Amino acid sequence: MGRAVLRQREPNSAAAKSSVAVRPRGHGLWVWSAFALLLALSAVPVFSTVLPPLVDYPNHLARMHLLAEGGDAFYTVHWAVLPNLAEDLIVPPLAHVLPLDIAGKLFLVMIFALMAGGTMWLNRVTTGAWRIWPLLGFLFLYNRILLWGFVNYLFGIGVALGGTALWLALERRRWWLRMLSSSLVAFACFLSHIAAFGVYTLVILGVEALPATGEFRGREWPALARRIAIAVPQFVAPAALLLDLQRSWPSGMISSAGLWRKADLLFSVFDNYNRAFDLACFALFLALIGWLVWTRRFGVGPRLASAAGIVFTAYLLLPSQIYGGSGADHRLPIAFFLLLVAASVPRFASRQTAAAVGMAAASILVIRLGVIEHVWRKADRIYAADLAGIDALPRGSKLAIAQPPHLFHVVPVPEVHLPVLAIPRREAFVPALFAIPGQQPVTLKPAFAALAEAAQPQRLWTILADGLAAGREPLPALLEHYDFVAFTDYRPIQLPSNRCLASFFVQPTFQIFRVVHDLDCADPSG
Repeated sequence: MGRAVLRQREPNSAAAKSSVAVRPRGHGLWVWSAFALLLALSAVPVFSTVLPPLVDYPNHLARMHLLAEGGDAFYTVHWAVLPNLAEDLIVPPLAHVLPLDIAGKLFLVMIFALMAGGTMWLNRVTTGAWRIWPLLGFLFLYNRILLWGFVNYLFGIGVALGGTALWLALERRRWWLRMLSSSLVAFACFLSHIAAFGVYTLVILGVEALPATGEFRGREWPALARRIAIAVPQFVAPAALLLDLQRSWPSGMISSAGLWRKADLLFSVFDNYNRAFDLACFALFLALIGWLVWTRRFGVGPRLASAAGIVFTAYLLLPSQIYGGSGADHRLPIAFFLLLVAASVPRFASRQTAAAVGMAAASILVIRLGVIEHVWRKADRIYAADLAGIDALPRGSKLAIAQPPHLFHVVPVPEVHLPVLAIPRREAFVPALFAIPGQQPVTLKPAFAALAEAAQPQRLWTILADGLAAGREPLPALLEHYDFVAFTDYRPIQLPSNRCLASFFVQPTFQIFRVVHDLDCADPSG
């Protein structure tokens, strides 16, 4: 790639003039018009459904309701500076002027706008022109991390991309302006998600590594000292907060997946619902990059290339599980590929070739959005039926959840967290809400924290769905304070007969039972 490297300060080089870029400079209006159109298309699946089928999304939505209401009889709000607050800071204020479901969907579109817009701006700063090429970032918006519902992290990635563009754009401006703006960006990344802050740190390290190395080799000590003095302050406050928060983080083993799994996870940026089609899309994207590199027509900004390399190296070295959290390395492929697109500008041999590549990319995007829309509309019909059961619950009910241990996977219709929507819809108590002290600003009130601990979803499933094993705690001790139990699975549910549970609502993979309190259910043989 040596001769293909794009020199950031030489956009009018002979090599650039001899070939056709995706979009020459001076066409910012056209590029942003295309951006607006693609953003509107990407938002269609979000707004055409009652509930976007993202695994964690219902749980997040329930927390947003509690934050907007200031808590309720079961949950309390305790604000603190936590590295996981993007949605928590944005959606509740919106929910005061918009319906909660619309506010949540607008937040998803904000993520799309930040990720795609940050990629475009970073490409503009790197290459010196607004181009169509970085619109390829739209192909990555519906990725496996989004389907998991890791929305705070994705929002933070958008902030990190835009913040890196701002960092480079202000390089020749006043030092205090650059220091102040970068400190605000770093803190915003930290508040969004700790992993997004980590990505931002790696990217800034990457873009500063090349000039700092040159100054070190040239013994330009004043310039090197100035560079470090301007770059470091943005990380001081987040680092201090992390050191304080680290004491409350759960301990846990550190484990890594094999290298073959690392290769497979790169595909997660395209992995949605049709494995064959998604693999074909990923292969075509890699083939395009490979062809451009082979023909020496893939220009790359050296500083962003360094940043992308550091992010990719971190991806290879990062374990899958750390500090009790799983999937730590799963989050980095989307950041790497967006950086790769932002750092590059292809030089096609002719306008016809550039147009053909653009049409192919647009066609793939439309087809992918069509597949997503089709799956989400099918999920919507199932959700609409399930929500009818939740809406039939009496207000203020206490709803336990029973789930098998294998349920936490990305599937077309994730129902694992659906019962938690009884919180905003029926003012219910549901123990599975994300309300961990030190991780979310919503926590359970003490009396209900103990109640939630006693009724773990997988334990209830083992007792109620797999049969009461000898020596296990009898039913009333687990459910004597609950009014209902919701069962969820991705397979049709078939429960053994239990006279202490009365059928209340039945769908194949989502069922609600009323807990019968006026019988002697302590006797398993009864």
